Amino acid sequence: AYCVSGFAPRFITTRNEARSACPQLEWHPEDKKEDVESEDDEFTIHKKPPLTSEYREARRTADEVDKARLDEEEMKSDSEDDPSSEEDEFENRRIHCWVLVRKGSREVREDMYVEPTTGRIYDVTRCPYLKIDLIWNHRNLWVNMQVCNASQVELDLYNSRYFEYVMLDAEGGGSGGDARGLYADGGDAPDESEGGKLEQAAQILDMPPAWSERIDIPRENFHARCYQGEKTIFYHKCKVEQYAPYTQDDGLVQRITLYKDVRRQIPLEIRETFKHRRDRLSERKRRPMQNETIEHFLPGRPSSSTSAAGGALKQYREISAVSRELLFYNSRLDGLVRCVELIGKKMFEFFEDRDDRLIYHSVTLDPSLATNHRGGQKPKDTYLVESMGEVPIRKMTQKYARNSQVPPDEDFHKICYFLAEGKIRVDYHREPGQLTFKTVTYVNEDGNLYSLPRNGTQPTQQEAQRLLQMQGNCRDILTESHQRTHVELNQRRKDENGIRASRSVQAGKKRELGLPGSREDVLEPSVYDLAREHARVDAMREGAEEEKQEETTSKVDVLAPYLVDFMNKETKYVQLDSLQAELVMKKCTQDFRKRLTDRAEIIQKRLEEEQEQLRKRRAQMQRRGDNVEKDEREFERYQSQAMFRTQILEQRLARHEMQAIEKFQELERMLQEDPRLAAMWQREPAAMGR
Repeated sequence: AYCVSGFAPRFITTRNEARSACPQLEWHPEDKKEDVESEDDEFTIHKKPPLTSEYREARRTADEVDKARLDEEEMKSDSEDDPSSEEDEFENRRIHCWVLVRKGSREVREDMYVEPTTGRIYDVTRCPYLKIDLIWNHRNLWVNMQVCNASQVELDLYNSRYFEYVMLDAEGGGSGGDARGLYADGGDAPDESEGGKLEQAAQILDMPPAWSERIDIPRENFHARCYQGEKTIFYHKCKVEQYAPYTQDDGLVQRITLYKDVRRQIPLEIRETFKHRRDRLSERKRRPMQNETIEHFLPGRPSSSTSAAGGALKQYREISAVSRELLFYNSRLDGLVRCVELIGKKMFEFFEDRDDRLIYHSVTLDPSLATNHRGGQKPKDTYLVESMGEVPIRKMTQKYARNSQVPPDEDFHKICYFLAEGKIRVDYHREPGQLTFKTVTYVNEDGNLYSLPRNGTQPTQQEAQRLLQMQGNCRDILTESHQRTHVELNQRRKDENGIRASRSVQAGKKRELGLPGSREDVLEPSVYDLAREHARVDAMREGAEEEKQEETTSKVDVLAPYLVDFMNKETKYVQLDSLQAELVMKKCTQDFRKRLTDRAEIIQKRLEEEQEQLRKRRAQMQRRGDNVEKDEREFERYQSQAMFRTQILEQRLARHEMQAIEKFQELERMLQEDPRLAAMWQREPAAMGR
């Protein structure tokens, strides 16, 4: 790689991409599918091209030219933030620097330019740059001797007609294999004699060291991706908003908005990308003009109900008040893979790998049956539809997969329940190699089934009872599935409304990741949150171990220091009277109380020192003002660490205060049970008896 210094147009130097296409929209899965299909059709016989009219072709070309001209004029007249629509007073005088990557290594097939401000890649023969002055790397510097546009420059660096090098480079000028990578189109390298001179001169002259300091990027800034974790880029009829992970309450990391006009005022589509969501939401597309919303989920989405089958949602598509479609991963207990609801008209679901071989069922609604029903009574069979209430059912359908253990003319394939007409139609599977299949239509009259025509074979009582029972089960299954789906959708709407409310409250405020809030209910914990939690647990564990060790040492013999003066030197035995036992107990309790108090004072002192130091740093930053950006970053880092230490000390102090009472009560119990102080407790009952 090389650095290139030269001149560039204004839209490059100002990083204005208002007239450029959004790079995130250049590749689509459909394009990749077309490429695969074209490879498969490589050996197919192509048909003769159809005859075309030259006149129509000329008219079409002229229309395309006119349309391109009108689009260019529209872009220049409507764009308010595009500086290319105005005259540039610094034209051809804007100095810029970019990167040149040569072909050969790292599977780079062609030379290319990389724009460092945007990351875009340009071909060297179709680049937007104007002129090239210098090219350099860590070994040498080359001066361009060509007077031409940047796209016409020959990049043969060791050809004196095109470039002149400044530093003598033994490796670059030698005849080794590395030198060949520096020449374009297999140019001639210097001969061995010249390479020997370069090697001799390289010992005297060398590239000076870089004057700039080594780049040091803190881990927090690296994971922030951009300044303050947010970045907005404007493209042609498009706006891209990027956010660092865990900076938004809903896990948003990217939002792409496509507009109809150049001024970016009429949105056509909004694409949002999410990460680290507990509900596994990964992408959302919204089309405001069509009231359409499409959501994609990663595998592992849980169900809203722990008792019923659900979850595994893969894609959710909704057109407000028109239709609703849900796609599921093939991991549900009920085998549901797709659910489509045409609101107020029809609802159908597809299944896979069910034990009862059910692959499809649907319900068709007809609101007109509510007004045309006989006698003005409400229909018996209704279906609850959101925003419409109870809607009469016209037909229900079930489809089953083939059962190889049953003959085809006895294996149900499709059963249609015409509730409004009182009929049931049963279609059986086809025989292998036949196009026709057996079908039977039944009429329901007062709970009795009769096949049509009436003079044909009639069903037995067992067959009729089975069909009527299947009809009732179908209605119950559809109602249960509908309720379960709407419970999940209502829960999802509730969660999204809560997230939007949280975002509206946090609008204009910088999110502090260490503070608890609604984010913990929406997002999975980050590695930084887990590290803070582990640090807090470790600190608490260390404090508990210290206290436990102190307790262990104190449990050895609490009264040993106080019984030295009363011990018999010959027998090493202690015999205390009531007054001596009372004196020993008072000294022990006083010293223990003082020890607990001293420990609390030490923790309180450390806490006050941390708070005082933080107060001084805050006052110092306020006196300096808001102009020192580096000091602000250091202060924010120090403040975060100081708040963490303060929180740990406050928790230690509160824990010590609560445990001090328990420890003192434990000491009193031990003293009462110690047999060496039994004389004091024997004296008191005797005194009470007198």
